[in-house]
Amino acid sequence: MRFTLPQLAMVLALPASALAQCDEIFISEYCEGTGNNKGLEFYNPTGEAIDLSSYQLQRWSNGEGTATDWVDLIGTIAPYGTWVLVNGQTEDVDLGGGATSPACDPEMQAFADQLDNPYPAPTYMNGDDALVLVKNESTVVDIFGKPGEDPGVAWTNDEANGYIDIGDGAAWLTSNHTLRRKYDVMQGVTVPPVSFNTFLEWDTLMVNTWDGLGMHSCACSPNETLELKPARTAVYPNPSASGSVTIEADQTIEWISVHAATGQLIQEERFLLGARQFILRQLTPGNYIINIHLTGGRTFAHQVLVH
Repeated sequence: MRFTLPQLAMVLALPASALAQCDEIFISEYCEGTGNNKGLEFYNPTGEAIDLSSYQLQRWSNGEGTATDWVDLIGTIAPYGTWVLVNGQTEDVDLGGGATSPACDPEMQAFADQLDNPYPAPTYMNGDDALVLVKNESTVVDIFGKPGEDPGVAWTNDEANGYIDIGDGAAWLTSNHTLRRKYDVMQGVTVPPVSFNTFLEWDTLMVNTWDGLGMHSCACSPNETLELKPARTAVYPNPSASGSVTIEADQTIEWISVHAATGQLIQEERFLLGARQFILRQLTPGNYIINIHLTGGRTFAHQVLVH
C-alpha cells in the first residue's frame, strides 16, 4: 500500500499503530553524502531476530503527498543488531549534456547488507525527501523528515521558519550530512511532525561519514556498558558575545568538531587522555554546530550562535 497524506494521517491516528519503546525496528543512521554516496541503517532494539521481508522503505520526494518510490527490505536483522541499505549504483551513468550520475563509493557499499534498487529508489534521496518505514503495508513504524513538505534544499536549524530552508543562511542538516539517532531514542516516529526538528533525535556528522554503519548504541540494549549510560553534554554561554564557549560532558570526551552553518569543518580537538571540559576560543561571529564525541561512538550536536 502506498499511503497518501490523508491515509497516512488516518493510519497513524489508530491506537494499533502506537509502538512501545524497544519493540520495533527504526532508522538509526542516515547518510546523505556527495553524489550517490547515500544509505540508511536500521536498528533492532529487541531481543529477538526480526524477518525484514514484511518491511518496506518509502521515499516521499520533494514534498509529494504520497510515496514516489520504495524498496522492500530483505534478510534478517539480529537482536540489538543493524541492517544497512546502501545505494546500489556501481558505475557512472552518462545523463547526456555533459551530466553524469556517479557511482556510489565502493568503500561505502562494502558496509551494505543490502543494495538498493536501481533509480528511482529511496537511496537516491536528497536532503528534501521524507522517508517512511512501513510494516505489512499498513503500519508505519518510523518517519524521517515531514512527508508532504518540500523544505527547500533541506530541513535546517531555522526554528523560526519551521526548520525549512528559506535562503537565509540557515544550516542544511539533512543535506550533505550523516545523521545518527541519539542513544536514548528507543522507537521510531509514528506521528507526522508539525515541523521536523533534526536536533530532537539526531546527531549531525560530517558529509561522507559512513564508518559507523553496521553498529549502533542504544539504551534498549542490555549489552551496553556502564560507559554507555545516557550522557549529559552542555555548551555555554550560548549565544556567546566573546567568541569563547565552554564544552562540558558528564562522561569522557574523546574529541570535538566544529562546523560552520554550511557544513564546513572549522576546527577539531582530540584528547588522547580524554576530557570532561574544554574551552573553545576565538570563534568569529556566526552560527556553528559543535559535535561532542564521547566514548562508544556517541556524538551529541549543539547549535551555537556567536555574535
